[in-house]
Amino acid sequence: MLKLSFAKRLLLAPLLLTASAAAAQQFDFGGNEDMSIYGTDITEFTWIRGQYTNYGGGRGGYGYRRRGGWWDTDYPDSDENFLRGVQRYTNVDTNPRSHTFIELTDPRLFENTFLYMNWKRVPIGSSHSGPNFTPEEIEALREFMFRGGFVMVDDFWGPPHLDDMHVEISKIFPDREIVQLDTNHEIFHVFFDIDELAQVPGRMVTWDFGGFMNLDDPSYPPEVYAVLDDDGRVMMVANYNTDLGDGWEHTFYEGYPTKYTNEAYKIGINFLIYALSH
Repeated sequence: MLKLSFAKRLLLAPLLLTASAAAAQQFDFGGNEDMSIYGTDITEFTWIRGQYTNYGGGRGGYGYRRRGGWWDTDYPDSDENFLRGVQRYTNVDTNPRSHTFIELTDPRLFENTFLYMNWKRVPIGSSHSGPNFTPEEIEALREFMFRGGFVMVDDFWGPPHLDDMHVEISKIFPDREIVQLDTNHEIFHVFFDIDELAQVPGRMVTWDFGGFMNLDDPSYPPEVYAVLDDDGRVMMVANYNTDLGDGWEHTFYEGYPTKYTNEAYKIGINFLIYALSH
């Protein structure tokens, strides 16, 4: 069984920044801190990143170098920085050390409520570096979500990736519709009020590494897709044409636009609070 008692006992902290202030200010956590200050105590919430398998991943060297796929993109800086935000702006019991990655078939998956997965495919449009779920992984993911778990998919861009997303999610839920969420949905207002989706840039996709698109490129509008359970609960979200992981990873990178870092934290925290309270 999932540890649902945590979600039931979750108390949300008053915001230290109002939604309007958060849009104008940088989330400030203090850089270059000694991680030992967080000690070794086990916190109630641990950020779990999913390690999927792609048996075609060795082609072109991409999957081989990344242990079967690009599931570990931005790890661990992204995970640690996001937990800094969660610790500072909510009452969720966690800290930047409280993260790990597990294989999707690991029984420990069912001890958690929230699962993050990066679905990057390199090069763009390749089918040999993102997820290519095995039957065992499909069964585990489906069971996790039916038990009350929440899956967040991040960092995929352009029509080829969108097609891939539909293929992989349809393996898990062949009989469920993949819907596009608009900002009227509760998930965008459960903590921060998010009235417009930001296109949080990925450095590989945009400017720094010769990417194929520009900042705020209107040809690649950001969208959030979801799968719902029979009661309308969001079980899975997929962030399209946006990269929250890079927004968290580059919190302390001066060249990364602050406003996108802020938006990445806001939407990520909303997803987490929704998952823990539904």
